[in-house]
Amino acid sequence: PESFDLTNIGGFDFTSDVVDQGGCGSCYIVSFTQVVESRLKTKYGEQPTRVSPQHVLSCNYMTEGCDGGWAFGAGLFAENGHLVSEECAPYAAKTKDEPCSKFSTCPAVAQVDRSYFIGGAYGESSESKMMKDLLRNGMINSELLVPGEFMSYSEGILSEDGMQEMHNFLQLRQDADS
Repeated sequence: PESFDLTNIGGFDFTSDVVDQGGCGSCYIVSFTQVVESRLKTKYGEQPTRVSPQHVLSCNYMTEGCDGGWAFGAGLFAENGHLVSEECAPYAAKTKDEPCSKFSTCPAVAQVDRSYFIGGAYGESSESKMMKDLLRNGMINSELLVPGEFMSYSEGILSEDGMQEMHNFLQLRQDADS
């Protein structure tokens, strides 16, 4: 189709609420749990229990916690274990003082049957393959490779011209500090 809006498919919203990640670089886990929630909505046609990103941050040894990581490691964790509710393991935006043992009594609310790379392997995806998977299976997870200037971004549309201006400003600032 010309457009596809997951916020309104036949009057149903397949997205989740925005999560304030605080000072934790957990976008890869937050987005993963939101994809799981969206796919549960697709499968069952109703609002699922909110899935806890904190549980995955604290319990998955295949992630880097608040220092970023890869959603695929969260998928493997959820295939070989389970996911718990946000109510039982609330998001704390940190891993320090949030050990996995803290959530040992949380009941499982979901498990991933199969995590996969669209296209079959890392780097083998394409825009058309992602669109096809989105239409067939629902929300997908992806990563972005952004330039260093992105770390100074605060608002608006980040364009190539804007990045060049920001780069020039940062270079001038660096030169002045030298």
